[in-house]
Amino acid sequence: MRRNASQAMDLTSCTWMVRELGEAVSCTVLLDDDSLLVGGWDGTIKHWSEAGDMVWEAKTPNRISSMVIKDGSIYATSGLHIVCLQASTGAIQWDVALEGSADAVMTTSKCVLAASSVYDIEHNDFIESAIWSISFDGNMLATHRMDERPWTLHAYKDGAIAGLGRPLNGYLILDASGDILEQNKDWESPTICATRGENPVFGLADGSIRSMDGTLVSSMQFAISNVVKHLDGYVVADDRGNIEFIDDDVKWEANGNEVVALSLGFDIDETGSCWVARWNGSQGEVNVHSINDGELVASLNGHRVQDMAFNDQRIVIGCENGQVFVWEKGLFQRRMEKPNQQQNDPLRSAMLEKLRALRE
Repeated sequence: MRRNASQAMDLTSCTWMVRELGEAVSCTVLLDDDSLLVGGWDGTIKHWSEAGDMVWEAKTPNRISSMVIKDGSIYATSGLHIVCLQASTGAIQWDVALEGSADAVMTTSKCVLAASSVYDIEHNDFIESAIWSISFDGNMLATHRMDERPWTLHAYKDGAIAGLGRPLNGYLILDASGDILEQNKDWESPTICATRGENPVFGLADGSIRSMDGTLVSSMQFAISNVVKHLDGYVVADDRGNIEFIDDDVKWEANGNEVVALSLGFDIDETGSCWVARWNGSQGEVNVHSINDGELVASLNGHRVQDMAFNDQRIVIGCENGQVFVWEKGLFQRRMEKPNQQQNDPLRSAMLEKLRALRE
């Protein structure tokens, strides 16, 4: 039976844990062991274990927009810097200043790759960008400067692929050392977003979704703000709040306020899920849809979401008020199967009241 909005489960009834960063969240990462890294707008990074215990806290120079972990080290963008921290303790090993804002970071087998950009207030545009190759001990190896901003920087084969903005548009492919192997610059519209993994597709400002060879996969009326790949197709959002699940054609759609975060999630009732965070300028919401038909499964109102991350067992959202919510597949499924029991449980109601009092 298909649920309507009033029948959707309240996400607060099945939260695995809620934690506080102490500042607005800007980046979330779920690790392979289900532990959690969260970075904030003022540079704080906290690491919680799989059970929710605080492992360590670190302070970096500025806003954390991207983090990646490799071989016992965490590499993070922090304002104008790339910072390396010891994964076990959070101790800062080194930091490197870039030219402009450090936007994204990733690793290959040979080096750390980072993207940066310089924004000119008078021109209201990005005027210079660069992709940097940095050794694992913090030495600068190479810099590729360009007029185009890399809006995406993802792992691709042994190296990386970067989706570029105007004036050239298209994308760059880099090898494991960060050297440029190929540049596609035939597209008429800037790249805004891209899927990860093999055979990525790119969301463009003109509303088109294109494969690497330029083939039109699908299109929407407005600029593409998010695109994620699922085994059965793509979930795509435009900058007007419209979402479509597409294969050869549109399988389902959902409309609403601006989409500020979009992620796949763990399976619910043996069917994939899609988690959507929206913002209307004063209030936020999180909606969980079945990937099969777009059915609204669960929702959460009131929070302005800044970032999402997921793996097969968990999904996390980080909010502007510093709260971090984590949902776990098994608990979520049990709550789905026995919703009335949760609503009528007096012990649970008393516990929630105590939690609310502690937050106030």
